[in-house]
Amino acid sequence: MKTLRLLAALLAGLMLVPACASPDAASQQAAEAPNRAVPGSLPSSDEAGGSASLGTAPDFTLPTLAGDSLGLADLRGQVVLLNFWATWCGPCLEEIPALVDLYEDLHPEGLAIVGVSLDEEGEEVVAPFAARFNINYPVALDREGAVAEAFGGVWALPTTYVIDAEGVVVERIIGVYPVEERRPALGAMLDALPRGARRNR
Repeated sequence: MKTLRLLAALLAGLMLVPACASPDAASQQAAEAPNRAVPGSLPSSDEAGGSASLGTAPDFTLPTLAGDSLGLADLRGQVVLLNFWATWCGPCLEEIPALVDLYEDLHPEGLAIVGVSLDEEGEEVVAPFAARFNINYPVALDREGAVAEAFGGVWALPTTYVIDAEGVVVERIIGVYPVEERRPALGAMLDALPRGARRNR
């Protein structure tokens, strides 16, 4: 986590990429990682924006800012945006308002957004931040990075996984999630949900 923070600070000054990591790190990881899927985990391919399945999303349970716990299995039947972020990541801050609007618009249709904070300090730094940005979707705390590791290692922030109603990862976006660009695809996934999966709240 400290390595990610150092890379973020360097890139913030250079303004090279819209994510808190070096693109060279991605190339190295992809070259060193196996090309086959492992049951219960994701393959290592970094084809951001692709529509092919990236494997079944590993289940997890994490504490949330609301004081309860959230398990990915609890969201089965909905379309899930699993967004890894941190309060010290500039591009993460850039995308949060759009995610807040997206959640407000599409949550009634069956979209779940979960912000997985990788801040090592946990609730102490995340809670006031979430209040300041009016984050309206659940925020889970992955202080040790165990869930990020289960997803194959999150080497850049933000990173968002799109998970379908069956728990399959259909897309991985590294960098700021392009909300408006991806709305049609999300809409199509939500339209395919059974009516009972839609939330009226």
